[in-house]
Amino acid sequence: GGTMAVDVVQEIKLRTDLVELISGYVPLRPSGRSHKGLCPFHGEKTPSFHVDGERGFFKCYGCGVGGDCFTFVEKQLGLSFNEAGEFLARRLGLEW
Repeated sequence: GGTMAVDVVQEIKLRTDLVELISGYVPLRPSGRSHKGLCPFHGEKTPSFHVDGERGFFKCYGCGVGGDCFTFVEKQLGLSFNEAGEFLARRLGLEW
């Protein structure tokens, strides 16, 4: 049924280390409670891309892009929500 998919999405969000995921594409450094780096979605010289690993979301204060692990993978790799789910599930060894 449909609830199964929702459970998997929640599980992926809970188990994905967002800082680790994003660090594979963007050099991040600790900054207070979060991490920051240069936004991969627009050109910038001053880091305004913040990743909150605890709460599992990112936000760029320069271009306004933000979201969770799904949003990041969709935008970074140009994938659909389903493809992003498959990508993230595979990283965690889960069934999508």
